[in-house]
Amino acid sequence: MNREIGRWRALANAGFALAILALAGFGMAQVASRQWRTQKTFRVHVDFATIGGLGVGQRVRIQGIDAGVVEAAVPPEAPGQPVHLVLRLDERLRTLVRSDAVARIVTEGVVGSKVIEIAPGRPDAPPLPATGLIAAERPLEMNDLLQEARKSLSRVDAVATAAEQGLGEINLIATTIRKGEGSLGKFVHDEEAYQKLLALSSRGERTLHDVEENLAALKRTWPLSRYFNDRSFFDRDRVLYHPGAERDSRVIQESDLFEPGRAVLTARGRQELDGIAAWFKSIRRPSSEVVIAAFTDSDRNQDLAQILTQEQAEAVRRYLVEKHAIQSTGWFGSRKIAAVGFGGQVPSPLAEIARNQPPRRVEIILFTPQT
Repeated sequence: MNREIGRWRALANAGFALAILALAGFGMAQVASRQWRTQKTFRVHVDFATIGGLGVGQRVRIQGIDAGVVEAAVPPEAPGQPVHLVLRLDERLRTLVRSDAVARIVTEGVVGSKVIEIAPGRPDAPPLPATGLIAAERPLEMNDLLQEARKSLSRVDAVATAAEQGLGEINLIATTIRKGEGSLGKFVHDEEAYQKLLALSSRGERTLHDVEENLAALKRTWPLSRYFNDRSFFDRDRVLYHPGAERDSRVIQESDLFEPGRAVLTARGRQELDGIAAWFKSIRRPSSEVVIAAFTDSDRNQDLAQILTQEQAEAVRRYLVEKHAIQSTGWFGSRKIAAVGFGGQVPSPLAEIARNQPPRRVEIILFTPQT
């Protein structure tokens, strides 16, 4: 028995069918859009030694932007050849892909799907060539990470084994000492040997002290005293301390005397010293003493600064003695001329005076006794 469909029911069925068709069309459009089949695209080619399970349809990103899909994967024709991938990318992103762009295969998350990430390249690089081929970066496989981890563990195990062997040897030595075996063990347990060692050490200290006193006395005996006095081979801190003498000095900057960073007198420096010599010749007291002290910056290497200033002081002394004979105070009189380099250190007798003086300088000081 046939029943006729009413008008409203027919319209409802037709509307439902149209809705299904519209939904299907929308879905197909979305899928086509997802596969970049409805908008303008361009193709990029890249060769990988291995693709690690990457397949056709996998996503391609440029700077994290969803840019296209893997259109084709061409297997190698012979062993050792790379896998050739064809990537279909959004035309709007063509300007981002330069000739020096690099593609690499990355994993989304720890165990996620694989995608291709393209690093665009430098802005000043030329555009993508007509072949569309870009460089590829070898993907980092999980096996590579595991292999590196195994190597690291092997090295750690080797270090632990060596440490264990070393501790065993130390324990063996300690056991031998505790038992009184061997030279060290016998010495540790022998009280008489220990007391003899203490006595020998004490005797050595006394001997060194006596040697120092004898050397100090020797430096003050004639004719050695003249040699040491001329060069001020006494205590550097005491060479500037003369509480019973009148102090007069002349200060010259290093740059006015020497070549930069050296102990070589310049023509201007010799002229400066000629003026100093005239000052000395006006003072003829035989008991007066002269100290030529050289200084430099405190932030320099102390060992090098000490050598430099000592040579600078000796250069000034040598010029004044050899050229002007300032050590002579008459027919039979003479005075001590000492040259001392202090490096970057300022001795306590000059601490107050040095505050207003240049750090790189030569100070020529005349001490005249008042008694």
